Order: sequence, then C-alpha cells, then structure tokens
Amino acid sequence: MGITSLCLMLSTLVIHPNRSQFFSYDSITLTCGAAGSPGGWTLKRNTSTHASQLCDSDWGVSNGSSCVIEDVYASDSGVYWCESELGECSNSVNVTVTGGAVILEIPALPVTEGDEVTLLCSNKEGQSREATFFKDGVSIGTGPAGNVSFLKVSKSDEGFYHCELPTEGKSPQSWLAVKAGGAEPPPLMPVPRLVCAVLLVVLHVVIFIVCVNIHRKIVQHLRDS
Repeated sequence: MGITSLCLMLSTLVIHPNRSQFFSYDSITLTCGAAGSPGGWTLKRNTSTHASQLCDSDWGVSNGSSCVIEDVYASDSGVYWCESELGECSNSVNVTVTGGAVILEIPALPVTEGDEVTLLCSNKEGQSREATFFKDGVSIGTGPAGNVSFLKVSKSDEGFYHCELPTEGKSPQSWLAVKAGGAEPPPLMPVPRLVCAVLLVVLHVVIFIVCVNIHRKIVQHLRDS
C-alpha cells in the first residue's frame, strides 16, 4: 500500500501462477505491463533483508519486462512491484515462500466482487484431502476435498486466510483482496409501468398538438374579425 501510494500507477504487475504462497524451490514469473509503454519497467522488491532490490542474477533472471525466479527460498518472501525511470509504478504483490509442508493457494491479485473464487489447501504432493480453513484466525469450516469456494465473492470476504491439514500442519496466512465490480445495469421498468409511461407521453403530445391548433384558430379568427 505504501509503495504504490508514492508514485503514479501506470503499470500492472502480473504473477504466474497467480497465488501468494509457494513452497521452497517452486518457480515464479513476474511480468510488468503498461498500456502504450511496453518497455522501461523494472521489477523491484522489498524483503526482510533488502529494500528496492532489482531483479538480477543473484535471485532472478530478467527477460524483458519479466523476472523469473526459478527456485524460490524463504528469503524471497516480500513485496514485489514494477517501477519506471520516471517514477511510475504498478500494483504491489505479496509473496510468501515457506519451507513447511502446507500452503494455501490463494490469489495474489485482487479478485472482483461477484467472481467465483476457490481457495485450495495443498501439500507438497498436491494431494486433495480434508482441510480446515480460517479467516482472520477464526475457523470458517472444513473442505472435504481440500478447498473452499465463494460462488460470488463480496467485499465482506476480504481478510487474512490460512488452512490446516490434520497431519501436516498449518499454512502461512495471506490476504484476499476484493475489488469493486462494474456498475450493474439499471433494472428494467416493469411492462405495465412502461406501457403507462408511453401512453402518458402520447397523451401529452396529443394535448400539445390540440392546444396549438386551437391557438392558431383563435389567432386566425381574431385576424379575420
């Protein structure tokens, strides 16, 4: 939040795969994109040991507007964003890398109100099994297939989530961000009311025409007399 508030947001940072949590040795690709400005963007990050660190050979491989981290470690946990030489920037993305046995597959990028969103509790083998899910430290239920779904996510679903597998422990917690959706089209007017409105308009037009004709006749009569 503090990073992007200091500069003009003219770029979008995309992460692949789109999730906040990763196991050690997973691979992550982060790509900067800006409409009308394909080049000149640099990926930066803040970690527990470095600030405004550029994508370089020590931890990532730069490829144009993308940065690939082939084997992530706990030290790669932090906040990532794109920045231009002119001080323009992108949204920021939080990345958490764990050496533990469980992660929560939760979108790293904000989801839109009304979207269907599924959170998955995974172990290193990627197996689906019964998992308990928590929001802001409070249990929200158990998913027998290792997942929980929001058919139409809303702003009230925003918060910190983590999960727990019975024999393997808990995942780290990550924030689920929910952004406002597009404005819904206004509801259609009921047919009876629409018919009444049309008839009322027609009546007003007819009355107006009649009044104009009467006025003309009166004026003409006065002239003739």
